[in-house]
Amino acid sequence: MTTVALKASGSIGYNPVRPWQQKWRDVINGLKVLEATYRQNDLDNEAVRRQVETFFKDCCELADWLQEQAGMSAAVGYLKSDPDLKLCDGMAQTAKHHTRAPSRSRDPITARISRVDGGQGVRAEIQWSTQSGSTGTEDALDLAQRCKSAWERFFRLHGLRP
Repeated sequence: MTTVALKASGSIGYNPVRPWQQKWRDVINGLKVLEATYRQNDLDNEAVRRQVETFFKDCCELADWLQEQAGMSAAVGYLKSDPDLKLCDGMAQTAKHHTRAPSRSRDPITARISRVDGGQGVRAEIQWSTQSGSTGTEDALDLAQRCKSAWERFFRLHGLRP
């Protein structure tokens, strides 16, 4: 008796239009990664930094994707006006450009990870400031969850289906 082994394979194609929902899935996936990271006891601090920065970059970029692909010009204004998304933008722009200058924003937020704690779960703290002197700290996961909720409010307000 002869045995024949077959191997199956598959392929997924991606639309060149790249719908805004693709970037939203990146945001949701990034949040899931952060939530899983926070449940761990120890993790490389550089891995945590990259996860946090990637989440906030994706979350900030969603505004551009909504504007370009869904014609939602209000998305960028919403990013700049919602308190949590303003911090998201500060984190993303600081990670991208290193230093914020007042030329584009009258009082830009500079935000960065100031510390990563481990042991009883992982936690990343974001420290932020403005040139006018406002300062604060935020837990990265708490802020990420609030940013997700802010975008969900925008979707409902504009009748968008993620």
